[in-house]
Amino acid sequence: MTTNRRRMTGRLELGPRGYAIVTEAGDHWVLEGCEPDCDLIGAQVTAEGESHGLDRLRTDWIGTANG
Repeated sequence: MTTNRRRMTGRLELGPRGYAIVTEAGDHWVLEGCEPDCDLIGAQVTAEGESHGLDRLRTDWIGTANG
């Protein structure tokens, strides 16, 4: 399986598969290995990690997006 380092920005959501980022393009990325602060749900965030499969990001960090 191919893995790539990624940094992405989008709206943080809590769905049936766990935490996810929805990008401006409408892509959904399920976040693995993170427990973001509940106050961030619905906010614009940036996350970085390794992508696995088609829509999974093993998150190294997540924080409020600047800008």
